[in-house]
Amino acid sequence: MILIDSKFKGNFLSHFDLNILKTCSSTNDIAINNAKKGMPEGTSYLSYLQTKGRGRNNNQWESMKGNLFLSIIFRPKMSKVKWHQLSLIIGLSIFETLIKLGVDKNIIELKWPNDVLVQKRKISGVLLESFNDFIVAGIGLNISKTPQKETKWNTTKLYDHIDNDFSLKYIANVILKIIFKNYSIWDNKGFNFFRNKINKCIYNINNKIVIKKNNQSEDICGVFLGLGDNGGLKIKLGNEYLEYYSIESFFFLDEELT
Repeated sequence: MILIDSKFKGNFLSHFDLNILKTCSSTNDIAINNAKKGMPEGTSYLSYLQTKGRGRNNNQWESMKGNLFLSIIFRPKMSKVKWHQLSLIIGLSIFETLIKLGVDKNIIELKWPNDVLVQKRKISGVLLESFNDFIVAGIGLNISKTPQKETKWNTTKLYDHIDNDFSLKYIANVILKIIFKNYSIWDNKGFNFFRNKINKCIYNINNKIVIKKNNQSEDICGVFLGLGDNGGLKIKLGNEYLEYYSIESFFFLDEELT
């Protein structure tokens, strides 16, 4: 499928080719293997069942039948230093997809770096896996079932928030259209085009945050100001403003107290 946007005066945004699988170990595994064989950007895989789904840091992603498991091959032209921003671009695209499907935009939030929340409950996650000349982005979206083994977050599903039913293929196509529209804008105008839009829906902005950096014994406590110019966590520490990209973990003080 080819997408065209009049804002780009006849330039192709991108194309995608959606492949549908009955079952697989992991859609990311399928996409990675095929990207290594040279499959083009836009090649995407939707599976109705995964047997070995995974999230960030090799955490298991509970893949319940009826939910959406989608992976996409990207071959960005921009510097690899900026590839991490794609997780946020995809998160925003899921946010916009949920609104299009009928979810009230006022109850949707993005949680840095890769989660989408509805009424403070996790509905979706994004996993980026980067290689020499490509990225595979995996998307898990709870449609009709909520995972039973998730302990860190309360979870929710799409059908808790809308009355209509949609096929997984339809939802995947909506997500892909919005992703590739935003991906083309990101490629042309950079992350800063999206920063203010994302900060309007970012989870727990202006609240106190505690960060544990990799290989650093002391925690860092400051005020979370949303995303910085390059997509990192922007933190106010006293009179300093810092941006963090790679951290071990973080939490908000109001979460710790609840």
